Amino acid sequence: MVRPLQTSDNLSLSTVCLRQSDNCALHPLAYALEDEEPVLSVQFLLRYPMLKLGDLAIDNALVFGDVKVNESKKDEDGNAPVETARAIRVFYMLEASEDADRWIRLFLKHMAAYSEESSRIFWTSSRSLADEMERNGALLIPWMPWAALALVVFCMAVCSSRDVVRSQPFIGFFAMFNAAMATVASMALLLYVRYPFLPLVFIMPFLVVSIGTDNMFLMLKSWRLSPEADVERRFVDALTETAASLFLTSLTDGLSFSVGSVSDFYAVRVFCTYCAMAILFMFIFQVTFFNAVMVLCCRRELAGRHSLLCYKVSKKGAKVVTVLVYLVYLAASINYALALPLGLDLKLLAPLGSYAAEELRAQERLFFDYGPYCFAVVLLRNRSLTNPEERRRLLLLYNALSSSKYASKAEFWLEDFESTHSGRAFTNTAFNSAVHTLFAERTKFRNDIRFDLNGDIEATKMLLRVRLLGPAHDKPRAEFLRSTMRDGGFDGFAYDTSFLLVDQQLATASGVITNVITATVTMLFICVLMVPRPVSATCIAVSILSINLGVVGALSSVDTRLDIISMITIVMSIGFSVDYVTHTTFHFIIQKDNRLKKCLTVMTEPILQSALSTVVGVSLLAFVPSYIVRTFVWTVFAVVGIGLLHGLLFVPVLLELMVPPTEYMQPYNAGTH
Repeated sequence: MVRPLQTSDNLSLSTVCLRQSDNCALHPLAYALEDEEPVLSVQFLLRYPMLKLGDLAIDNALVFGDVKVNESKKDEDGNAPVETARAIRVFYMLEASEDADRWIRLFLKHMAAYSEESSRIFWTSSRSLADEMERNGALLIPWMPWAALALVVFCMAVCSSRDVVRSQPFIGFFAMFNAAMATVASMALLLYVRYPFLPLVFIMPFLVVSIGTDNMFLMLKSWRLSPEADVERRFVDALTETAASLFLTSLTDGLSFSVGSVSDFYAVRVFCTYCAMAILFMFIFQVTFFNAVMVLCCRRELAGRHSLLCYKVSKKGAKVVTVLVYLVYLAASINYALALPLGLDLKLLAPLGSYAAEELRAQERLFFDYGPYCFAVVLLRNRSLTNPEERRRLLLLYNALSSSKYASKAEFWLEDFESTHSGRAFTNTAFNSAVHTLFAERTKFRNDIRFDLNGDIEATKMLLRVRLLGPAHDKPRAEFLRSTMRDGGFDGFAYDTSFLLVDQQLATASGVITNVITATVTMLFICVLMVPRPVSATCIAVSILSINLGVVGALSSVDTRLDIISMITIVMSIGFSVDYVTHTTFHFIIQKDNRLKKCLTVMTEPILQSALSTVVGVSLLAFVPSYIVRTFVWTVFAVVGIGLLHGLLFVPVLLELMVPPTEYMQPYNAGTH
């Protein structure tokens, strides 16, 4: 099935395989399955976890899955005949070359079309997870035109009214066009300077659109509320009323992504850099191109060529109810946030239904007990293994590393060496001669020792077998192996591929906390500069933290993990959360009397329109079968919903309760300057 596969230029498995002497380095099971009578050939290999034939040891732990053995026939090493096995796994080790990559692509194409009636086949390769992650971006592309069309129609519809003169559908259209220009310009500039690109960046246009439409709705509302009849005066009034909050939201959005653009995580850094650059271009186009469009549309309206607001009068009872609702919201958010699972699950990186994800699930389910190999490297500088006491201590360390349920013994050359030289003291020459004699007999150990220029051993490798596969055991395994190495009396380190995920899990948690604190402090600093009123600025900072806490809780409630993907979306939510509360706060403190009513009169409609446009823009992406895209969609829904709740309910009540009448900011009046 696999060995006969050949590319158009006759590349086959035997051409690109990793060789051991003259033959491919394959498990005997791979040869047995290619035999004319595979059932008979496999019978000779059915012992678990190891098959020992004299000095030859064949590792079957990785090839037989979900095994039941005959316990009564176990040998002294714990190996027993296999009674049943629900899965067989075959490894094909390839050299690192372009030819091997081409053969892998042929293999993946062949396996996608292959099927068996009597069994289910899972397959993967060294390229599979990376290729499947890139497919997330490809899955987004077909939905982008439809999402853009839905947004254009929505924006044009909400900018229209029954009065054909006062309708402004082209403002809605050019707001979308403005966002599209910002997206294209930012990507073109970064690609021109050869900045890296990831498929994840395809999500970025939807964020830029939501920011652009938010500003557009606010400017249009201010225009419609202006009593002036002159185009210039009316436009200046609308622009001066909204300029501070537009600049503030653009600045805070850009800075929140700038914080992410210096992240330690490559994906976070690339995504946030593209977003920050797009927001910069968005602001530039907003104050140039879009303002010009606004002037032309407003001239058309005033030349005659061609509102429903509901609010409740603030009462003490309503404030008490709002505070109680907020306390319930806060308790639920904290409860879910504390339950947010940590760490990246590799199965979730591939699109739903991906063969690579299915293979990983099958691996965890069927090959749970025995995993691949891990190892420890021990540095032996200033130590000599000619001393039997040093060798004994090194063996004690090996036994300690392999004594837990997370790792067991595999191979260590010193065990074989001590079986014939136990307790013997050597001279340097005699010891090296004995070691080289052992390695001549057992060539598999040759790469387990590193000699220095003087011929002394400066480092050695201990091979261990991973036990108990799965994310739940990765962190305890890392902690056990690392602590055992620290306490073992030797310099060195232990390593398993799962350590990458464990370290990333720890870095993600600290990174999210650092980014949230940094971004919040930055937002607070900017708010104090733009809104120099301490109580109001503090209300904005508290609201940002509250919204982000709610977003984390909402993500936890839909089984999202705290990983690199959610880290990106949480950084994104910091910038988004500023928009709602800043607009509300700014329009609250520029009112002298009846502040809550006047603030909501101006802000309710544009905030609702902005929220709806954002939801419309990403709603179609909910159908994309990808965890990455789904996390993004859920984050946007959570930010919009929770931000709306804060902007129109919690923050107005907080401002009414906390901000004194003396904390007033005189609005700019174009007529007096």
